Amino acid sequence: MEIQCGRDTSMEMNMKNIISRAVNNLSQQSQNQKGFTIIEVVISMAILTVGIFGLIKAANSVIFFQNNSRLVTEATMKTTNKIEEVKRFSANEPTGGVYGFNYLVTDYLTDEGLTEDDDWTYSKTEQDGDFSITWQLQVYPSGGDEKFEEPTSIYMLEILVTTDWTDSRGQAKNVEMASVIHRRQFIE
Repeated sequence: MEIQCGRDTSMEMNMKNIISRAVNNLSQQSQNQKGFTIIEVVISMAILTVGIFGLIKAANSVIFFQNNSRLVTEATMKTTNKIEEVKRFSANEPTGGVYGFNYLVTDYLTDEGLTEDDDWTYSKTEQDGDFSITWQLQVYPSGGDEKFEEPTSIYMLEILVTTDWTDSRGQAKNVEMASVIHRRQFIE
């Protein structure tokens, strides 16, 4: 009986050795494993792709709004400059210059090629690059007895300037400003 016990013990020892070697081999294989599985690579690429598309969309929006801001600023400057150009002609009377309010309600209309819309309004549209600038000179207040036919009866003019353009997404945009110009009264 003792021999059987010894045999069992040696068999147990052999089994333990075999199991121990198998466990060691598995742990060494997992420790020696280098690289990623194909599933890990595909999942990481999908996550990376979603992130990159999000960044591209954000960058595209930033570029659009930056360009839109530039166009609004440029249109505002063109609109303001046109108003100031007309106002400059009306302010030249006290110096004895050739321009002034009388010039503005008479010769200026033909010199600049404005078209008569009605008895109270003249207008013109010009292209300036991507912008279309429409400006009107109207008797102010409109609809009264003062008309361009009798320029000396006009005491106030309204200049209305509208600058139109199309943004990069195809939407029509505009900036519109107006100013009232008054005939100056000089006391001699």
